[in-house]
Amino acid sequence: MDTFETLRSIITDKFDIDATKVTLDATLETLELDSLDTFDIIFEAEEKFGIKVPNDQVEIKTVQDVVNLIDRLRGEQGKK
Repeated sequence: MDTFETLRSIITDKFDIDATKVTLDATLETLELDSLDTFDIIFEAEEKFGIKVPNDQVEIKTVQDVVNLIDRLRGEQGKK
């Protein structure tokens, strides 16, 4: 399961954002996503990837930050 493609799908489906705007270097701010939207994304990612994101781990600014966090947690929590 490709983390970035899955994350892009979550963002585009949930917030009706053009997929071409969701790039690894896009900031959540430029995508017009606020902190509540970020938590929605994290919650959805937890369900899709079968991981648990600790509350102190959500200091993210870019799509790449989210991908890195998910990949790290998948490795730590033994999820594929």
